[in-house]
Amino acid sequence: MESTNHGEGPVAASKRRYIPLNDVLPPLETLVVAIEGSVDPDGVCCLSIPNRVLGDWANNREKNTSFVALANEYIVDEANTLNPEAARLEDLLYRKSLGVVSKVRAARGVNRKNALLRSTTITILNGETISAADLQSELNEVTYMNEEADAFIDGLQEEVQDLKDALSEAQDSQNNPGGKIDAVSNRHARRKIQEVSEHANKALEFLSTYGLVAESLKVHTTSGKTFYIPFSDDAASENEDTVDLRVLYILDRYGVSDAFYHELAMLFSELPRSRAVKKARTDFNHTMQLTRIPGHEGAYRSFERSLCEQLSTMIAQDATSFQPNQKIKVRISGDGAKFSRTSSFVLLSYAILMPVGRYLSGIGNHTIAVVKGAEDYDTISTAFAATFQEIDGLQQLGFVAVNGVSYNIELFFSSDMKFMLTMLGLNAANSIYACPKCTVHRDCRWDVSKPESYYSTTMARTLVTLRRAFASHGRTAAVHQGSVNRPLTAIPVDHMMIDELHLFLRIFDVMLRNLIKMSEPHTQQLEAYIRSCGVSFNIWECESSDGKVEWTSLTGEAKKKVLKLLPSKMKDIPLPNAFLDDVVQLWKDFEVLYNLLSSETPPPNAADDLHLKAKRWIQLFLRIKSDGHQKKFVTPYFHVMVYHVPDAIRQYGNIKQFSCQGVEKHNNDSKRNYFSSNRWDAPAEIMLAEHRLELLQQYAREKRHYTKHAAAYWHEGGMQETRSQMRETLKY
Repeated sequence: MESTNHGEGPVAASKRRYIPLNDVLPPLETLVVAIEGSVDPDGVCCLSIPNRVLGDWANNREKNTSFVALANEYIVDEANTLNPEAARLEDLLYRKSLGVVSKVRAARGVNRKNALLRSTTITILNGETISAADLQSELNEVTYMNEEADAFIDGLQEEVQDLKDALSEAQDSQNNPGGKIDAVSNRHARRKIQEVSEHANKALEFLSTYGLVAESLKVHTTSGKTFYIPFSDDAASENEDTVDLRVLYILDRYGVSDAFYHELAMLFSELPRSRAVKKARTDFNHTMQLTRIPGHEGAYRSFERSLCEQLSTMIAQDATSFQPNQKIKVRISGDGAKFSRTSSFVLLSYAILMPVGRYLSGIGNHTIAVVKGAEDYDTISTAFAATFQEIDGLQQLGFVAVNGVSYNIELFFSSDMKFMLTMLGLNAANSIYACPKCTVHRDCRWDVSKPESYYSTTMARTLVTLRRAFASHGRTAAVHQGSVNRPLTAIPVDHMMIDELHLFLRIFDVMLRNLIKMSEPHTQQLEAYIRSCGVSFNIWECESSDGKVEWTSLTGEAKKKVLKLLPSKMKDIPLPNAFLDDVVQLWKDFEVLYNLLSSETPPPNAADDLHLKAKRWIQLFLRIKSDGHQKKFVTPYFHVMVYHVPDAIRQYGNIKQFSCQGVEKHNNDSKRNYFSSNRWDAPAEIMLAEHRLELLQQYAREKRHYTKHAAAYWHEGGMQETRSQMRETLKY
């Protein structure tokens, strides 16, 4: 079957002219892309690209290769290259290459050849080229950065090597080359502990990344010995000469002996060394100027300087309570104290009568002089002469300067009856004229028929009358009226205040003595009822005297408790029925009187009310027909309560502010300081210990508040019953 030839036959096909493009076109690698001069006003130059090159880019370009990068490979101009970030140029090259491919595919023969031989011109705008200088600068910068990176890497490698060497060295140094701590001397042990502290501190440096700070490390040896290793700079034991001031405060506050603390510090290495404690104590002592008393075993300090220091501290705490134009009341007190069987001391102290001064506590009373000796006129007048002279100077001046500001002061003196009579140069409290405020005769103290102002006008004592009466000494008692010595200070007599605490104590003693006498021979029942008030109390018969009894000396708080609770139990005490009701009423009325005169905020009519009630109370006292209730037992305190305390309340608002309650507590603190001293210079040691406590008061622990809920235990004899059971148990 013949085949049919459509179109040209074999002969025609052999006669056809076929021109291979590769033979007529130059090789692709010989083509170049040229950057020519600008042909557009907005352009800087033109890019001439052979169409064959564009077509090759369109067909053979790799996926992630840009047209601008391909063009830069063909550009022979070393002065300029295309900017790789020129987005417009990239898009334009892409579209131009696609256009060339379309034209070449549509053309045939010579037309196709001509299309491939042509070039496409593209305008290049500002910023789409990069000069060779810019490229060189960028290359230099990259080269410099590379060199710096290489140098940094080399440095890091050296540091890493150094750290490796240091770590290896540290690991070698941490090994203990010598014996164990238990097997070396104390000095070598302390050195080894210091090495352990350094190594441990380095090992725990990572704690700072957690916001934590290591203060100390507590370690034990195999034998059980404990070591305290501090880390922080302010640790108490990091420097053996450094002392935590809280430790020093506790040692002084509770009278801990140096020997005891030394043994304790040897057991617990975290405590400051005893020698460091002694050094710190000495440093504090040097901040106080003490003067020895000539001819006596005693010491004193400047009253004015101490007063200014205390006022400065109080003003810093509460400046609103201290105004330059107001008068600041300062109470001076004196008291004798028996610290041991053979040692008696006389102390002068003062307190600032402001709420911030805490004058009713021991810490609010400040010693200005201490002397070892008897509480008599000769000792007080000679030992405290310099202090009295300074007090008189301030009394006359009337003000002190604190931080450049003058503050008016008003001086008062308060003490028990014995010391006050000594200060005024008067005779003893059992003398004929024993009242410090007036010249009432001993036989007239019971007479309460006189008006209140009777003894405070014509019969009142003043410094002038006291000095005049002393000048007449040697005549009869009616002339000198008890003035056997010259008054020791210039403080006016109306500023010599009666101590409400001693007034209460001495009157209570009279009432208790009379009650014990009336209860004979049933004193055991009275003893049981007093114990049921929650106090420890005993009555016993003296072996040295026939039939004479003695009893427990109660504290002030115990006496207040008995005064409150005993009257309700007196109905069951076997007392004579003739005056049982009067005795019960006497005790109840005295409680009312004491609450009134000891109130810090008495009512407006307290002075008049106290005078009337005190008169009735003395009348009731004398109405009881029993031994101990006669007129001769009306002591000066009875008379003062009726005629002089109301006047003091009327003038100064209350007499609680002049109470020696704080003085008694201060004496107890001084007694403790005495027993913790070396006894070689006890007066100075007492004052220095008090001075240190004043400076270290800020380190005192604030005690938690405790509320006494069980009233039956605390106030109704429950505590006393518990203690009695304990005593009975100990007998077995």
